[in-house]
Amino acid sequence: MKPWLKWTALALPVLAVGYVLVGVDVRPREEYVEDDGGQVVDSTLLPPDAYGIPMSGFVLEKGTVRAGDTFGALLSGHGVDAGTVQQLVAAARPHFNVTRIRANHPYAFIFADDGARTPAYFIYEEDAVRYLVFDVGRQPSVRVGTRPVQTNRREVACVVTGALYNDLQRAGADAALAMQLADVFAWTVDMYRIQKNDTFAVVFEERTVDGGSYGMPKVLAARYVSGTSRRDAFRFEDGDGSQYFDRDGRSLRKAFLKAPLKFSRISSRFSGRRLHPVQKVMKAHLGTDYAAPYGTPILAVGDGVVEKAGRTGGNGNFVKIRHNGTYSTQYLHMRKILVKQGRRVAQGDVIGEVGSTGLATGPHVCFRFWKNGVQVDHLKEEFPSAEPLGRDRMPAFSRLRDPLALDLDAAMTALRVRQEVLF
Repeated sequence: MKPWLKWTALALPVLAVGYVLVGVDVRPREEYVEDDGGQVVDSTLLPPDAYGIPMSGFVLEKGTVRAGDTFGALLSGHGVDAGTVQQLVAAARPHFNVTRIRANHPYAFIFADDGARTPAYFIYEEDAVRYLVFDVGRQPSVRVGTRPVQTNRREVACVVTGALYNDLQRAGADAALAMQLADVFAWTVDMYRIQKNDTFAVVFEERTVDGGSYGMPKVLAARYVSGTSRRDAFRFEDGDGSQYFDRDGRSLRKAFLKAPLKFSRISSRFSGRRLHPVQKVMKAHLGTDYAAPYGTPILAVGDGVVEKAGRTGGNGNFVKIRHNGTYSTQYLHMRKILVKQGRRVAQGDVIGEVGSTGLATGPHVCFRFWKNGVQVDHLKEEFPSAEPLGRDRMPAFSRLRDPLALDLDAAMTALRVRQEVLF
């Protein structure tokens, strides 16, 4: 074979590949079709790369609002004139007050890729979902954009080894579920008495934006197992809003919360004889002490009227609530009282903050409970439930409950399998 033919044969495949890789125009194209009037119109748009803006011919630069930054300063720092800034402020008014720009929120500038770094758009992210796009063009304008929120349903189970939120996190769930479970079981499970090796299972909905958590998870069903005892909870809409019910349609809501704090520890129990930590004498302790950090919110354990709110030498700052003709509760040693005498409060309302006023050696709330005028140990009392579901609502409840119960079973089974693999 002649040398020039040999080199031609070798070069042809290379040229062909080169044509595919280089010669074919793969840039975004505008396609055109004719409408009925014979006019040529644009039928496609370039793909939105950022904040719904086609990025061809633009450069994106992101930043974070620092303390002291203002809307005007951010824009003027990139050459936007005062007149344009004022036009954008006015255009934003129906959607957003630019004085509400906050530190640590993300923002972005989109510049024309022309070497002059001329701002074309400014974006401020109000939260993980909502953002504002300021068009810094000849006719300044503002529009609101939103990112899609994904809702996923999951189930998970964990064994209590220490702090519940840590155990849930290790199981791959949002630690915030611990607070949700405390609310779900507030009337039926004393969260201060859960034991090592107790088990929680939960079916929940979580929302995500761009793969990150958004907002609080929603508990659809939950299970707590301690020894041979099991408690299930199912979220159900019963006309007056969503509540949690057991398998038989009985509301988990009791007349009173189990404790006036969401999380803490019992530092001293109800007793007819105890060595007083300050006075160093034996005397009755007709309440339950819950130790917690200063400032921890103290909750009203039930609906009622504030009968007294004041201070005494031994009790420090205190609040007493009359719930009905049978029950009253009192909360002692508050750092701060947040309600006034005569005010009506609802179950779960914050009535004060944990402190150590009066005869106290550290921050805690001494919780006292009266039944028919006599102080009793509230941990030994059985309280009535709220109204159960009516017979006409049970079929709908059963249809919701049964698949959720299967999901709880599946979570428990998966937990047992994991434990068998580990041990």
